[in-house]
Amino acid sequence: MQDLESGMWQYIILDFATGETVFTMDVSNKYGYNNMAIGMYAGNSGNALYCPTGYLELLRLQDRFVYLPEMPYREVDLDKAARNVLTQEQFEQDGGDGTVASWRNTVTVENVHPNTTVSFRMNNLFGSAADLKLYAYGADGKLAEVSKELWTITDEAGTGVDTLADGTLYELRVSVADGGAFDLSEAEKEIKISVVLAK
Repeated sequence: MQDLESGMWQYIILDFATGETVFTMDVSNKYGYNNMAIGMYAGNSGNALYCPTGYLELLRLQDRFVYLPEMPYREVDLDKAARNVLTQEQFEQDGGDGTVASWRNTVTVENVHPNTTVSFRMNNLFGSAADLKLYAYGADGKLAEVSKELWTITDEAGTGVDTLADGTLYELRVSVADGGAFDLSEAEKEIKISVVLAK
């Protein structure tokens, strides 16, 4: 779509229920970025939207949904992060108990401290935070519940919350030990975790 006032070609996201534009991101004001006749597609990581352009370039839009709150200056490599749907059936098959309440969030972070806090931004959480359980995948491919001492749900400022309102952005903050039970990476100073919330 092109903004007729600025001349910028943009990514736009529409609310299908209302038809309203709920998000725009400028791409370029050059003619070759007109993508109206070119299809867009989503990547398999669950966190990338791709759009070819008339200039034979492939644009990628990604959400920085994961970061290190103790080291905000260090950006997580989004090519090593994914959020995918975990079906209820797969959740139970992998050892989970309860009802899936979030995406399956997976990330690899490098050059970490022995204990590192990883924060995943998420919405569509509601009800009491105390009703939530966190599960993490182990090296055996099975889910195990994560101790409440190792994770919390916070607001965007990092303050713990008790009651969750649908439509509000929250953060799932998880403390992970390099080489610990939920670290899926065998490399030193690298942590890979894959977690999902359940009720």
